[in-house]
Amino acid sequence: MYINYVNNIPEYTVTQLNRSIKELLEEKFDYIKLIGESGPITIANSGHVYFSIKENDEVISCICWKGTYERLEINLEEGTEYNFFGRVTSYSKFGRSVYQLIIDQVEYSGDGSILKLIEKRKKDLENSGYFKEDHKLTIPKYPEKIGILTSATGSVIHDIIHRIEDRFPLTHLEVYPIPVQGKKTHSEIIEYLDLIEKNTLKPDLIIFARGGGSLEEMMPFNEPELIKRVYDLKIPSISAIGHETDYTLLDLVCDLRAPTPTAAAELSVPDQSEILKDLKNFQIDYLFNIKQKISLPEKIILNFSSSMNFLSSKIYETENTLSNYISNNLESIKENLNNLKIIVNENYMKITEYSPKQKIEITQNKIVSLAKNNQIFIKNKINSIHQNISLLKRIIQSSSVEKNLKKGYSIIKYKQNLIKDLKTLKGVDEFSVKMHDGEILIKK
Repeated sequence: MYINYVNNIPEYTVTQLNRSIKELLEEKFDYIKLIGESGPITIANSGHVYFSIKENDEVISCICWKGTYERLEINLEEGTEYNFFGRVTSYSKFGRSVYQLIIDQVEYSGDGSILKLIEKRKKDLENSGYFKEDHKLTIPKYPEKIGILTSATGSVIHDIIHRIEDRFPLTHLEVYPIPVQGKKTHSEIIEYLDLIEKNTLKPDLIIFARGGGSLEEMMPFNEPELIKRVYDLKIPSISAIGHETDYTLLDLVCDLRAPTPTAAAELSVPDQSEILKDLKNFQIDYLFNIKQKISLPEKIILNFSSSMNFLSSKIYETENTLSNYISNNLESIKENLNNLKIIVNENYMKITEYSPKQKIEITQNKIVSLAKNNQIFIKNKINSIHQNISLLKRIIQSSSVEKNLKKGYSIIKYKQNLIKDLKTLKGVDEFSVKMHDGEILIKK
């Protein structure tokens, strides 16, 4: 018996086969997670991103649509291992048939891949001289204005403000609200730095701060573009990213690293109690020096007064001696002695007449008056400083975020991001409005 197997073979056109393969792949691999290393990345004029995922010698082509790429939380970088999420599909055009992965989401493949990427960036930046100690600027001892780049919400900004106000309330604080995580964080920080340096009233010091977080959340502070911009910064800077054990490349390029945001506040300004203590010691030293300068003329005057007393006693002794001599000797020389006595008395009167005692008393009065005036001047100066400190403290308190909210201002946010213009507001379906007495969520 003859069976014609050829008639039982399925028959397809090219289009039908390609579509069947496409349907089969998309049904079998509807949504998958793929671990691999990113190959060369190409961003087309359309905004779509094309690249490959590698594992040893195995490669699969990938595409990430423009809208999806803009929503990614991280920046893709060649040679880094990621977890890729998406669906498999086939593609046939221009004389070739391939299958590819359409990327929907990307995340780092564990802390190991992040640390490897950070170490690579660190080595490249270090070899280019971005971490040299001789390039770092000196932190000012008494900054008049400090710019703080951190999240506008959360405990970090409040801890820094309160700590600086407690230690040195004369310093004016300017808060530049930034997102502290996400793909565009470093770009917004760079924009703020450009804006700050273009301003004529620049701060004397800049603090970069955020709370603790995972390695992935800290990645914006490891971006080479941000490191290079901070290196070119003409304003001294302090990094306070995360906890003491956290580590970012921003710590290496800043002029000083603080283990925590609170520690950054303490390192940025002196302690007013120590300053007042130094002023008190200065006052004591100043008064001591004045007393020393006064005591020397007093000693001279006392010595001169003793000399005058000694001279008077000698004159008195001479007078007695002459009197005895006159009484014990010949009456014939009495007249001569009387004449001598007259001469001595006349000389004594002249000495008395030209005595510096009156001038000494006038000098003493001037010295006492000068000492009192100096004490009054120092006391008034210290009172004036205290008044200025109190006035500046009230000014700082009246300029805080909470005060501005109570004045009628409000903060509009979408998912922790500030909405700065109407265009952004129109593009969201809900937003929150924070006022002085609370926060409300508004849905369109």
